[in-house]
Amino acid sequence: MFSRFLVAPFGRWIDALLDSRRQNRAVIWTLAAYAAIWTGYRALATMPRDLHADVTELYGWSRDLAFGFDKHPPFSAAVAKAWLSVFPATDLSFHLLATVNIALTLYIAFRTMRRYLPAEKTVFGLALLMLIPFFNFIALKYNANAVLLPLWAMTIHCFLRANERRNALWAALAGLAAGLSMLGKYWSVVLVAGLGLAALIDSRRVSFFRSKAPWIMAGVGLVVIAPHLAWLVQHHFPTFAYAAAHSAPSFSDNLAATAGYLAGCVGYVAVPLIAAILLLRPSTPALLDVIAPKDPSRRLLLVIQLLLIVVPAPFALLMGLRIVPLWTMPAWTLLPIVVLGSPLIAVGRLALERLVAGTVIGTLAMLALAPVVALSIHLNSPPGSFEYASLLAEKIEQQWRQRTALPIPLVAGTTVLPANTAYYLQTRARSFENADVATLKAAAQAHGAVLVCPAEDAGCLAVAEQIVAGQSEISRSEVRLSRPLFGFAGGTVRDVFMMVWPPVPPPALPVGGN
Repeated sequence: MFSRFLVAPFGRWIDALLDSRRQNRAVIWTLAAYAAIWTGYRALATMPRDLHADVTELYGWSRDLAFGFDKHPPFSAAVAKAWLSVFPATDLSFHLLATVNIALTLYIAFRTMRRYLPAEKTVFGLALLMLIPFFNFIALKYNANAVLLPLWAMTIHCFLRANERRNALWAALAGLAAGLSMLGKYWSVVLVAGLGLAALIDSRRVSFFRSKAPWIMAGVGLVVIAPHLAWLVQHHFPTFAYAAAHSAPSFSDNLAATAGYLAGCVGYVAVPLIAAILLLRPSTPALLDVIAPKDPSRRLLLVIQLLLIVVPAPFALLMGLRIVPLWTMPAWTLLPIVVLGSPLIAVGRLALERLVAGTVIGTLAMLALAPVVALSIHLNSPPGSFEYASLLAEKIEQQWRQRTALPIPLVAGTTVLPANTAYYLQTRARSFENADVATLKAAAQAHGAVLVCPAEDAGCLAVAEQIVAGQSEISRSEVRLSRPLFGFAGGTVRDVFMMVWPPVPPPALPVGGN
């Protein structure tokens, strides 16, 4: 009786989601509401802190777009650039970018599911995806991992269409999406390898590889990544050095990390799998049909899903790389089709209503709890200097404006503090680790600069002193920063900033002067 009371309000909404004429519109509105709720959650839950450094890093890259950067390929920065051409560079707009990215991914997954599942299973599958933290909590930070969500979903969708129809257009779209995925993060080699291996394993492989589809995919993908490949050669492969930093120190550590990766993958999808089993109660023959489907189309989907998770494991062991389950974020959009695709599994109306109601109530509950999450972070997690960068930016802006009306041309420092501070000052950032000190010193002397360091970071302060040494006009300040929340005092950070003032241009000669 109580469960019926909870699910009753969702009846008309579920009717719209199941109606073939209204389904697409109803899903779009559902995902818009989903994005709005999680945007609100992110804005409230992160009140005690500034934007994550991954996000402000993208902002910095977007100011000076290139075909590559020191850590990642350029697509995430290009998306940020396009987004900021429409929306202002604020914390809220970046939160919205992340949730729109999630909603777009879920919509692509819905379109894929609709081709393989009846309406009840499609809606059930969409609700299952909403129980995976990759489609809410984890992807609320827009970065090089999150950008892969819609790219992988689109690549898989187009690949399946091309595999079925041998159609040149779908093949080209699959190659385009795969190429953009590689420009998002090199982890997308797992996607390319997984789809390629799945096509080779598929019983229809001969006809597929005799068609033009796979070759169009490969050709378009190579064209898409060609400018980045040229950039890599020109800049001596800096992103490879960053990737190499993920190597394991020993084989035992590597083995443990790989085992943890596989266990973590299971953990991330445990909730939707358990929910499906409890609500649908599949029979043993149904479970066997899920694990070993006889239908070649369903078998291909199962193989793709497994390969997207398993392929990295032997490669990591062979190369000595440390992999983490977080990187499987974009790999799960086929899971509902794999789990629900068997004709021996039925999704009844009551099971659908219960799952939808549970998903909605859980999502709204997280929005209601967001202030509690924020207060918990505020009271229990000591802040880093970069998490109070907006407060530091205010102090810097005040001092700078007392002296000059010129914009701040550059913020430099160590680790992530300069990127966060530069974001809140709407200017460029340079890291001491990746920039030549002499170059920074010359730039500061020519145009002015602000150097920022945590007060306890002796290495950063030493480099900053090298840059300001011999400059004609500088100032040094140390500040203590704290942010209250709901009347509770927050943690305190100490930062030092040094200003190299821009040279004052000589006064203009009066008209007619000599």
